[in-house]
Amino acid sequence: MTAGKLNAASEKGMVLVYVAGLMVVMLLFAGLAIDLGRAYVVQAHLSKAVDGAALAAARALGSGNARTEAVRLFQANCPPHFMGTLSATDPNADPDFFRSYYNASTGANVITVTATAVLPTTFMRIAGFNQMPVASTGEAVRRLVDLSLVLDTSSSLGAGWADVRDAARAFVNSFSRQDRLALVLYSDGARVLVQMPPDRSSDPAFVASQIPQNNPGGSTAMDEGLYRGWDELRTVPRGLQSGLRVIVLFTDGCSNSVPGEHETALGRATGLRTYDFPKRANDNGQTWDNPQINGLFDTETGARNPSYTLTTSRWDSTQTLPLVPYLPLNTVSLHTHHRSSGIPTSFPLYNPAWGYQRALRNPQSVGGNIRYPADVWNINNAARNLLEIIARQIQQDNSGDYPIRIYTIGMGALVKMQLGTKPELSEEMLIRISNDRRSPDYSSSYVEGKYYYARTSADVDAAFQALRNQIVRLSR
Repeated sequence: MTAGKLNAASEKGMVLVYVAGLMVVMLLFAGLAIDLGRAYVVQAHLSKAVDGAALAAARALGSGNARTEAVRLFQANCPPHFMGTLSATDPNADPDFFRSYYNASTGANVITVTATAVLPTTFMRIAGFNQMPVASTGEAVRRLVDLSLVLDTSSSLGAGWADVRDAARAFVNSFSRQDRLALVLYSDGARVLVQMPPDRSSDPAFVASQIPQNNPGGSTAMDEGLYRGWDELRTVPRGLQSGLRVIVLFTDGCSNSVPGEHETALGRATGLRTYDFPKRANDNGQTWDNPQINGLFDTETGARNPSYTLTTSRWDSTQTLPLVPYLPLNTVSLHTHHRSSGIPTSFPLYNPAWGYQRALRNPQSVGGNIRYPADVWNINNAARNLLEIIARQIQQDNSGDYPIRIYTIGMGALVKMQLGTKPELSEEMLIRISNDRRSPDYSSSYVEGKYYYARTSADVDAAFQALRNQIVRLSR
């Protein structure tokens, strides 16, 4: 063989070596691209799993099973050998999987969920890499809440109280010990069963236990209930308040009691109320064409002393109680039960500047003052007006670190009935006082709340859960 032929053969051999080497390099790069692509998909899936687990834990914070919820959701999204992985974090055994701590400087609970997975490689095995570890961390931040729960316990709830009670207890138990909770019940009066603590010492289980087993019964002094819920929020000093301040108001009817100084000799607030009117079908015996006027109810205990009753001939009659012929002097309410300093103690019973308010009728000059008869028409209109006026005062209250949101839950047929002098739905008022965007009177100048409807008592739990989820979203 000549030297030229040897050189040519040698060159061909070198080319084959170069080509073989290049093919190995290309396979390594191709394998790296494929394996990295698989790792990216696995990591994206893992990230969604830990993010979802952290959010689920945040929603369950305070219920005692936050970690349990994180484990449940993670395992549902990452079962053994998901997407071909060899192994993944065991959330029940790994101490680094779930961590929760309270940041005192920001007033927030921070939950982190961390997980890893091991992915077998394919082409990268050529380079000696048989496995690729993938890791991801999810975080959920939940601000703390100051919340007044204001519950209607009027007799119209009947057998539905058991469902309302259980739903309210579950709602309360969904909050943490770092959240502040107050409990207010209203019927003929409004009582604070659990005061808002100044420090972070609420016990949700204790608050839940104070919701009565049996329905106390009575009427619907909603104005006073809302007022007392507001007052409890205000008792927390500035600088210590939670970033989310909330009133949750539940009812199955409409405000029908006016708190005021109906007899000046008493020197205290009492409630004067009417039955709901006019008569409607399928009302469960809760509406009348000839409603009664009842009084006078202590605005806290609900005790009636003195006891007055008048059954009117018709809801639009001008009849009044002989000993309580007029609404309070100056046509203002009176609120003598409160704990916070600086809270207003009286409000007008009618604001003519608001087109949706209900006019009072038949003004009379009495002793040099303009007085309005305390007939069914005026009592009912004043009670409804006052509810809206107090709600707007709450939304305008700038004495705290943060504004106050009002959420409302209406239950049953009565909130959907056309009642009163207009007539109108209680639901319309509940939407209005919460400053729900669905209200034609919604104002962007105030924080937005929301109204929830429960068709029957069996639906109340779902309404409370939806409201809880809304609060959790706002507290992140």
